[in-house]
Amino acid sequence: MDIEQFWKLIASSRKGFDPNRRDGNMEEQCEELKTLLLKLPPAEIVDFRNHLLARMNAAFHWDLWGAAYIIASGCSDDGFADFRSWLVSMGRRVFEDAVSNPQSLIDVADAPGVEDVFFAEFSEVPARAYAELTGHELPPYTAHPPVAPAGEKWSQDEGNLQQRFPKLWARYQRG
Repeated sequence: MDIEQFWKLIASSRKGFDPNRRDGNMEEQCEELKTLLLKLPPAEIVDFRNHLLARMNAAFHWDLWGAAYIIASGCSDDGFADFRSWLVSMGRRVFEDAVSNPQSLIDVADAPGVEDVFFAEFSEVPARAYAELTGHELPPYTAHPPVAPAGEKWSQDEGNLQQRFPKLWARYQRG
């Protein structure tokens, strides 16, 4: 599976997305993705998982963590993994726009039909599909994830996040 096929599967998994639905879009996407993955040979499910984790690693950046922190009024280490899973689940355009400009999420994070910006379940779908298809666990991911986020670290000090992400700060600051 190449990266184009990966993004096509993500787009197809979103086909049931309903902007008028306040709840259920995430569950629907997980079910659709699992259905799509179950049609593939096991090796392609592994490839899909590898592309997913590679995208999540590419998004392991302080700027995106800062954006998540502002949007959600806080974001732990685990929360940031769930945020990056959500970011991939939103599709190629949203993902690439956010990686190049985290403030682009201002048009995405609270758009109609978006339930949450944390989506751990999405990154778990390949393992569930692989297990259902083969009766085994996915083989280990062999690429080494980054040990620290890329980019310049932000702080919670007065004004730091506000200066770095003024649009997001203006939209999501609660207080």
